[in-house]
Amino acid sequence: MIKKLDKWCDIDWIIFICVTGVITAVAAAIFWDKMPLGAQGAVFVAIIMPFHVLEEWKFPGGLHYFYNVLLGPKEAGKQQLDRFPMSRLTDMITNVGLQWIPLIYLIFCFFTNLSNAAALCMMLLCFIEVLAHTGAGTLTYIWLKKDGKKTIYHPGFATSWMLFLPSGIYLLAHLQNVTANDWLWCIILFVIMMLICIPLTETPLKKWVIKQDQGMFAFADAKYYKKYPNFGKKK
Repeated sequence: MIKKLDKWCDIDWIIFICVTGVITAVAAAIFWDKMPLGAQGAVFVAIIMPFHVLEEWKFPGGLHYFYNVLLGPKEAGKQQLDRFPMSRLTDMITNVGLQWIPLIYLIFCFFTNLSNAAALCMMLLCFIEVLAHTGAGTLTYIWLKKDGKKTIYHPGFATSWMLFLPSGIYLLAHLQNVTANDWLWCIILFVIMMLICIPLTETPLKKWVIKQDQGMFAFADAKYYKKYPNFGKKK
């Protein structure tokens, strides 16, 4: 079972979210004019996530390496930069959640008055992605400037600016009659999504992953950061 899960966490789940993104895009193209703004925001996120994941994991990939250098153990002997605290398992669940939870919110928009709240929630997610990847890119530039890094690029940076940012601006420009109640529900929806996708996923699972055989749920290499062999010592 663990080996099957490890296999799923390699490429299969990425194919799954790509297929989900295509289906979502086709459905949205047909029903766009009938969709409330919150549903449109959910569509944006669900379609963007496959591109974002491909940049973070494959082209060029390497987000995990930065994450594990930043948040993993400081002692070199305790570091497992290929799978702790971010492993293929934890990041898979996080990213699948960030695609599918918005799709659940999309359904809510058709049957409740949560459209504005969902739109605000998706807008916040879009802008936070931009801020997070810009901040991470700036940090790695500071760390690696002496090692030859010339830009603030960071895996996930391009799709954040080219896809998440325009989507967030679109939602902001089309929001109407936003109330305090909309903001309250926005915060509730956002907190639920973040709790499911990050701490509730990572806290128990990262400890479980590290107990598995060496290499299980591990990333193959540092990808983008492979060109900076001293990166793990930069903290």
